[in-house]
Amino acid sequence: MYRIALLLCVFVLVSGLTFAQDIPPWKTNSPIADVKKELYRKHDRPGTSVLASMQYVGPGLERREVQSSQTLDDVSDDIVARWSSDNGKTWSEFVKVQPSNNINYNGVTVWEGEACSVYAPKPGVLVQMWLRQIQEGKLYHCWTYSRYSRDAGRTWSTPKQLRYEDGEDFDPNEPMKATYLDRNEAYIGSNIEVLPDGTLLHCVAHANAPGDPKNNERIWRMGSVMFSGVWDDAAQDFVWTAGAHVEINPEMSARGLMEPEVVQLKDGRILVVWRGSTEGWDGTKATIPGRKFFSVSTDGGKTLTAPGEWKYDDGTSFYSPSSFHRMIRHSVTGKLYWFGNITPEPPAGNMPRYPLVIAEVDEEKAALKKSTVTVVDDRQPDQGKDIQFSNFSLLEDRETHALELYMTLYGQFADPAEKGAGDCYKYVLTIR
Repeated sequence: MYRIALLLCVFVLVSGLTFAQDIPPWKTNSPIADVKKELYRKHDRPGTSVLASMQYVGPGLERREVQSSQTLDDVSDDIVARWSSDNGKTWSEFVKVQPSNNINYNGVTVWEGEACSVYAPKPGVLVQMWLRQIQEGKLYHCWTYSRYSRDAGRTWSTPKQLRYEDGEDFDPNEPMKATYLDRNEAYIGSNIEVLPDGTLLHCVAHANAPGDPKNNERIWRMGSVMFSGVWDDAAQDFVWTAGAHVEINPEMSARGLMEPEVVQLKDGRILVVWRGSTEGWDGTKATIPGRKFFSVSTDGGKTLTAPGEWKYDDGTSFYSPSSFHRMIRHSVTGKLYWFGNITPEPPAGNMPRYPLVIAEVDEEKAALKKSTVTVVDDRQPDQGKDIQFSNFSLLEDRETHALELYMTLYGQFADPAEKGAGDCYKYVLTIR
């Protein structure tokens, strides 16, 4: 009897330990923020999602908001913008930015549009990354450009391509020219980091990967390049220089290194975190579960460590789908926070994209603090099974110091009649 009881006790303890390890940390953690959610913009047509993004565009309380609608994946229509000089208390009227991201050049559809931006104090301009993309059969060709504005994003300089190899310029009369298509491939990163000396850092994705024998056959390429931008008074523009060039094996991430986020840690090191994917659009499958990947630089981005799995601060792994993510340093707490999707089970490609969490970054270990993972939003029983808590804009309110997040909930409706529709929500997080 004693032996049976002892074995039963051991079984219970082991089972309890396994069960405890399987509990997602956000289920037991004390939340690090209070979350308030409100409907910001409701979709007004069947099968259409509505989007809103918000940025500070000056040194004070100047804001710029961009709104648009989508009926095709990743193609915005009816793109408009408005401005506020008093932190959103009052706004200008909306003005047209462009009718669609899809532009026709001599019979070829080219995707063009704005991406992340930041105010650069040294020259006193708003800097923005801008993307051009052409689909050739199943292959996607991407190029990143930089432009700037002296009037808070009302007008812009001519986009300037970020280059890391020789190649011709875009020719609107011959957009499919091979000497342009296969050179300087670069999909925009998710942010522009401003260093204390005024240098800008931007990391691009889907760059050419010299070590990949299938580079020119990939739907999405395996490389990533760090760029640094320095203002040139004589040229009245930023001079962008290519630094570290890294790549990843498709067995780790089937679609390569995507949507990099760059931040300077307190000790001066540069941290890069990428989105990965277990599945490629060409049928490629990674041999590891869905992860985020990271790299660190000790020389301002000139070199980077080989991309590796991003983990919790205790060395354990977490699952993350192929989805958007961001980091932001809070001006009051001084802490660095990460927003992204972490799932309790291994994801398949992009899905599921819930819950969305916030977590503090351990800056010494360049890892996520497991004890801080807190849910921002999660799928509810009455919502679609493919709902996405992803693709958001993020900022800290410069007066209240709350974190603001604007996010369109793609796939939010369970009703088949509402397929493709999504409303935009505003989240306000007060850090505890």
